[in-house]
Amino acid sequence: MNRRIAFLCACLLATLALQAQTLTGKLIDEKNQPLPYANIVLLSLPDSAFVAGCVSAEDGTFRLNAACGNRLIRVSSIGYATLYKECTGQDLGTLQLQPDAQMLGEVVVKADLPKVRLKGDAQVTTVQGSILEKAGTGNDLLNKLPGVSADDGAVNVFGSGTAEIYINGRKMRDASELDQLESDNISRVEVVRNPGARYDAEVKAVVRIYTKRPQGEGFGVNERFVTQYQYGWNVVDQLNVNYRKGGFDLGTMLFGSKIEREDNKSIVQETFLDKTWRQESDLLTGGDRKNVSAMLSLNYQFNDRHSIGARYDYDRTPKSLWDVDMRTQVLQDGTPYEDNTSQGWQSLPETSHSLNVYYNGQAGDWNIDFNADGLWSYQKTLQDMLERYTTTGEEPQQQNVTTYNRDGNTLYAAKLVVSRPLWQGNLSFGGEYTYTDHETVYRNEQGILDDDQSEIKENAASAFLEYSRAFGPVQAQAGVRYEHINSDYYEDGVYMDEQSRTYDNVFPTLALSLPVGKA
Repeated sequence: MNRRIAFLCACLLATLALQAQTLTGKLIDEKNQPLPYANIVLLSLPDSAFVAGCVSAEDGTFRLNAACGNRLIRVSSIGYATLYKECTGQDLGTLQLQPDAQMLGEVVVKADLPKVRLKGDAQVTTVQGSILEKAGTGNDLLNKLPGVSADDGAVNVFGSGTAEIYINGRKMRDASELDQLESDNISRVEVVRNPGARYDAEVKAVVRIYTKRPQGEGFGVNERFVTQYQYGWNVVDQLNVNYRKGGFDLGTMLFGSKIEREDNKSIVQETFLDKTWRQESDLLTGGDRKNVSAMLSLNYQFNDRHSIGARYDYDRTPKSLWDVDMRTQVLQDGTPYEDNTSQGWQSLPETSHSLNVYYNGQAGDWNIDFNADGLWSYQKTLQDMLERYTTTGEEPQQQNVTTYNRDGNTLYAAKLVVSRPLWQGNLSFGGEYTYTDHETVYRNEQGILDDDQSEIKENAASAFLEYSRAFGPVQAQAGVRYEHINSDYYEDGVYMDEQSRTYDNVFPTLALSLPVGKA
C-alpha cells in the first residue's frame, strides 16, 4: 500500500512538473534590437495544429506555459518574415526575425505600421493605409495580428480560445471565406477576448472583420492566381467582378483550387499491466482535393442611414481522394505478438449552399442590425479498406471493409441587435433564433459494422440585454443572456426520448478592461 501511495505521489509530481514547464526566449530584429508584440505560437507535429500562444514583451522576451515535446515554434510579426523553428528545449534562446521584403518593399516606413488601440470591448487594428494591406489573404492578415493565430480558417485568440468570425456583421460559416478575402480589401479588425451577452455563452472569443467601402462607379475586375509546389503542384485561382452605380452594388466571385497533401504520423503507445504491451503505428495518407465555389452579392444603400443586401454562396468539392496505409505492430514484453495492416482509399465529396440577407438602419439614436442565414450542405465519406492481421502462432487473416457515410445539414438562423447611446454609454438588446437539422446515414455492406441512421433536430432561442460605458481608461460592460434549447434525437425515424434534451439557462456577464503599457 505504501509503495502504491508513493507511486501515485510520484505520478502527481511528474504531472505537475510537466504542467509547470515554460518555454522562454527573446526576440530581436535585424538591428539586434528587442522586438515586442510578436506572436509566438506552439504547433503540434505533424498536423501543425495550434497548441498555445503568447506575445513578446517590450524587451522582446516571452514566456509560454507549455512543454516543448515533438512540436514546432512559429514566430510572426508585422513587417517581418515568419520564422519556423523546431522546438528542441524549454529555453529557445535569442531568435532573430528578418524584414519581409515582399511585404515592405524597398523602404520601411514607421507610419505604415497599423494602429492598434482598445475601443469598447475590442482590440481594434486599423488595416487600411498600413503594411497589413499587403499581407495576402484574410487568413494571412489575422496571423500577423498580435495575440492571434490563424491557420486554414481555424482562428485562435491567445488566452481565450477558438474565435467566432464575423465579416461586416455577418457570421462566417465557411472557413474558406478567409482565403477568398484579400487583405487589401479589409479596413479594420476587432478582436474581442471577453464576448458579452450578445454572443452565445459557448463563444470564447470573437473576431470582427470590416471591409472597405467600395469607391467609384462602373465595372471592376480583379483576379488572383497562386501556384506552388508542395507534395505536387497546387493551384488557386480567383476572379472577382463588381458593378456599382449610385447606392447599387452587385458583386460576383469565382474560385477554384487544386491542392495536393500528405499527412504522415507515427504513434507509439505503451501499456504496463502484468505484461508490458507496446503498440507501434505508422499512418501514411496522401492525395489531392479539387474545389470550386461561386458567390453572388447584391447591396443597396438608400442613404447614410439605411442599407439592405443579400449574398449567395455555392461550394462544391467534386474530388477529395486520399490513399491510406496504416501499419501497426504489437509487442508483448518486447516480443512480436501481432501485426496489422490497413490499406485502401477514402473519398470525401461535399456540396453546400448558403444564403444571407441583412438590414442595417438608424432611426434617430436607435441602430438596428438584422441578419438572417440559410445553409444547406452534405458530405459523403466513401471508404474501401483491406485489413490484414496476423497473431503469432496463428494463420494470417484478412477482410475487406467498405463503408458509406453521409452527413446532411440544414440551418436557419436570424439575429437582431438594437442599440442606442444611454447615460454616456451604450445600451443594446436583441435576440437570436437558430434551427438545425443534422442527419447521418452509415452503411457497411459486409455487415461487419452496424448500420446507423440518426437525426438531431434542434431549436435554439435566446435574448440578451447589455450595457457598456467607459470610466476614463476603464471600459465596463455588464449584461445578461437567456438561452432556450430544445434538442430532439431520432434513430431510424423513431423519436428517442432518453437522448432528447431541453435546456433553459441564464448567463450574467461582467467585464472590466483597460489598456496596459504604451498606447
